[in-house]
Amino acid sequence: GDVVIIISSSGRSKNIIEAAKFCKRKKIFLCTLTGFSSANPLKKMGNINLWVNSKAYNIIESVHQIWLLSIVDRIIGKTEYPT
Repeated sequence: GDVVIIISSSGRSKNIIEAAKFCKRKKIFLCTLTGFSSANPLKKMGNINLWVNSKAYNIIESVHQIWLLSIVDRIIGKTEYPT
């Protein structure tokens, strides 16, 4: 029941791609967060792929942070407060 979230602005980082390949081999549910090119290799590897249509690192990383905080808020909110 584990989920791995892999984040790479470019979606091309060698170590990140290797981690995604590991997840696929082990059948671990993978969510990717990327930006820049919509055809980046990492975006093609996940079960869920969230992509930011921007070429600006700050925009991409800020959107990724909002998405991650929203996920955490949903998880914590179930036990701490109604969401």
